[in-house]
Amino acid sequence: MRTTNEAGAGRPVHDPTEAPQEASQAADDALVMGMLHEHVPLSLLCDLTLDDEPHSAEILAEEGKPDDAWWEQ
Repeated sequence: MRTTNEAGAGRPVHDPTEAPQEASQAADDALVMGMLHEHVPLSLLCDLTLDDEPHSAEILAEEGKPDDAWWEQ
């Protein structure tokens, strides 16, 4: 996968010669990097990838909402 387009924007560019699994991984990576760029906490992303526990509703109930509503920017 190329990591820049012709304009050099630094965003992943789909390479048609990539295997479908590699393209899927590249899309997943780009999605996560986009969320990190938007300041979604890495710890939240890690917590949400766990299959068994904790669930996001449980995390919110335990930790509470932060004073700064970063998601409303």
